[in-house]
Amino acid sequence: MKTNIVFDMGNVLTKYSMTEYIRRYADSDEAFRIIKNEVCASVEWVMMDRGTITDEEAAASICKRTPAALHGTVERFIREFRMEQEPNPPMENLVRRLKAAGNRLYLMSNTSHRFRRFSKSIASIAYMDGIWISCEHGYLKPEREAYLDFFACMGLQPQDCCFIDDSPANIEAAMRLGMEGCVYHQDVGELEERLRAAGIRVAE
Repeated sequence: MKTNIVFDMGNVLTKYSMTEYIRRYADSDEAFRIIKNEVCASVEWVMMDRGTITDEEAAASICKRTPAALHGTVERFIREFRMEQEPNPPMENLVRRLKAAGNRLYLMSNTSHRFRRFSKSIASIAYMDGIWISCEHGYLKPEREAYLDFFACMGLQPQDCCFIDDSPANIEAAMRLGMEGCVYHQDVGELEERLRAAGIRVAE
């Protein structure tokens, strides 16, 4: 029976829409396009999650190729990204019941060093027995090394774990290493049914 449940964070423990989030900062279609492509889909964004570049260094690099009028917006977007988290009560309830049933819970997330500040506002984090974030280890899901590092850090065997992520690619990579995987489709009821079907205890 699997008793180690490993969670992704973004769009699993938390809820957010990147499109809606960018709209908070973009006052035009052009500004939206630039933030979406030059910030959120940039090499610097990946480097922040890998922990090889700071927020300030990323902003300075991105500003070199974006209009001067948007530099303040770019810097603020990076500085404030995800610092406010939308509550996800149904997932928080499931996490609480998984913990109450005796499971050990873990976080495995691609995220930057901002996590240590904004994670305090995510209720589900308090239930985690271990936290692995990419920026502190230099690897990113779905890289094989990320999972191997997670297992080593947590003292876990892959066959004893069930991994929940909204990315099929991340789940596929985990399954290749022997983890059971469950793609989360933004439906907590469906997720609970799949966990129970996999033999995972969930308290009432």
